[in-house]
Amino acid sequence: MKKNKVLIKNNIVGLLILLVLSLSAISFYNYNIQKNLLLQQMQSDSKDIVNSIISAIQRFQEIKSTMNLQKLVSDMSLGLDIFEFRFLAPDGTIKNSMFKDEIGKVYNSSSFRKTMQGDMKIGKFFFETRDYVKVMAIYYPISMNNDLIGIIDLAVEVPQYTFFEKKISDLILSNRKIDLLNLLKAIEGSIKNSMTIFHKTDIEDFLINYIKNAKNILQITIVDYKGNVIVSSNKKMIGKKINEEKLKDKELIEFNGKPVYRMIVKDSIFGQHTHKKLLLLIDAAPYKENKKRLLNTALSTSLIALLIALFIARAIYTAAIKQSQEEKERLEKLVKERTKEIELLSKTDSLTGLWNRRYLEEMLELEFRRAKRYKHPVSILIVDLDHFKKINDTYGHLAGDEVLKESAKRILSTIRETDFVGRYGGEEIVVILPETKLDKAIKIAEKIKKAISKEPIKFNSKEIKVTASIGISQICPKHKDYFEAFSEADEALYRAKKNGRNRIEIYSSQPPYTFSI
Repeated sequence: MKKNKVLIKNNIVGLLILLVLSLSAISFYNYNIQKNLLLQQMQSDSKDIVNSIISAIQRFQEIKSTMNLQKLVSDMSLGLDIFEFRFLAPDGTIKNSMFKDEIGKVYNSSSFRKTMQGDMKIGKFFFETRDYVKVMAIYYPISMNNDLIGIIDLAVEVPQYTFFEKKISDLILSNRKIDLLNLLKAIEGSIKNSMTIFHKTDIEDFLINYIKNAKNILQITIVDYKGNVIVSSNKKMIGKKINEEKLKDKELIEFNGKPVYRMIVKDSIFGQHTHKKLLLLIDAAPYKENKKRLLNTALSTSLIALLIALFIARAIYTAAIKQSQEEKERLEKLVKERTKEIELLSKTDSLTGLWNRRYLEEMLELEFRRAKRYKHPVSILIVDLDHFKKINDTYGHLAGDEVLKESAKRILSTIRETDFVGRYGGEEIVVILPETKLDKAIKIAEKIKKAISKEPIKFNSKEIKVTASIGISQICPKHKDYFEAFSEADEALYRAKKNGRNRIEIYSSQPPYTFSI
C-alpha cells in the first residue's frame, strides 16, 4: 500500500512535471513566434519609413533641382539667335530643352558622340548644319568637385556672317563667342548654385526636421561610394568617413547606450551610377520592451494556461501592428503637408505675399484657354505704382518694399475671391478678373486706384503718398494667346502713365486704341 502511494505520488509528480514542461515548452514556443513576428513587423515598419523618406527626398530633388534654364536663356540671350538649347546628363540624357517633347530622351547626334569619344574637343565652338541651317555650336561641360554633372548643347544661327568681309565676319564671330560664353557662364552658375543649395542645405535641413517629428527615428545619414558622410541629420558626422565593412543591413545594435535597428538602402533613390547609400537608425527600445513583456507573459502562461498565453501574445501583436500603422500614417501625412507647403512657397512672391510671376503666367494661360473654350469674358488689369523709383531714391529701398507690401494688401482688399493677383515684376501688379466684362473691370480698377491713394503709407514716422496707373484689356476671340491681351493692357498702362499718371486707361479694338476714364 505504501509502495502504491509512493508510486501514485511519483506518477502525479511526473505528470505534474510533464504538464509544467509541456505548458512551458508551448509558452516559450509561442514566445519565440511572437518575438519573430515583432522583429518582422519592425523590419516592415522600417521599410515603410525608408519608403516615406525616399519619397520625400525624391520630391525635394524634383522641386529644388528644377532650374528654369529656358527663362535664364531668354533673359540673358543678349539678342542672340539661339537655334537650339539643351542641358544633357553625362550619359546623353536630355534633362532640359527648348523642345519639351525630347526631354528624357538620349541625345545621339554625331558631333556629340565624337565629342564624348574625344574625337572633338569639348568646350570649343564648331560649325555644323542642323535641320538644313548652318549653326555655330558648342558642347559646354559643367563640373563640380572634378565630376562632370552635365553638358550644355548651345547652337546659334550664322548665315548673316557670310554677307560680310572676312575680317568683319571674324570680328563679329569673336564678339558673338564672347556673348555666348557669358551666357554659358551664367547658366553654369545657376546650375551649380541649385545643385549646391540642394545637396548642402535643403536635404540636410529636411532630415533634421524629419527626425524632430518622428520620435522613433534616431539618425538618417547619406554616404558616397567611398564611405564619406555627405549629408546627415547629425551635423557632427558630415565629412567623416564610415567603415562600411563593419556595417550590416537589418541589424540590431547598441547606439549611445540605446538599442537601435539599422537599415542600409543603396543607390536606387539617388539615380543610377551614383553609388550612394542611405543609413537609417530606428529606435528599437519598443521592440526590446515588447520582447521582455512577451517573455514575462510566457513565464506566466506556463503556470496558467496555453490559451491565456496565446490570447495575451495575440493582443500584444495586434497592439504593435496598430501602433506601427498609426505611426506610418502620421509620417505619410507629415510628408504630404511639408510637400504642399513647399509647393505653395514656390508659387508665392516672398516680399508681397502675392503669387509670383511664373505662377501668374500659368494662370493667364489657364484663364485664356477657359475664355476661348467657353467664350467667357476675362479682363486683365496691370497696376503700376507711380514714381516708384523716386520713392526708392527719396526714402530708401526699405520704404519702397513697405509701399509694395501695403499696396498689395490694399489691392487684395478690393477684389473678389475668384480674382487672381500676382506680382509681375518691380512695381507692376497684375489682376486677372474671370467672368468679368470691361464695365465691371473698370469699377474694380477704380476701387483699386482709390484704395491705393486713399491715405499715405507710413514708414519710420514718414508719410508717403502713393498713386497708381492702371491699364485694362479684355480677352477677345481675335487673340491667339494671352500675350496679345496682356500686351494690350500694357499699352493702356503706357498711355495712362504718358497722360499724367494716377489714372485708368482701357484698351479699345478701334482707333484710338486706348481711352481713359
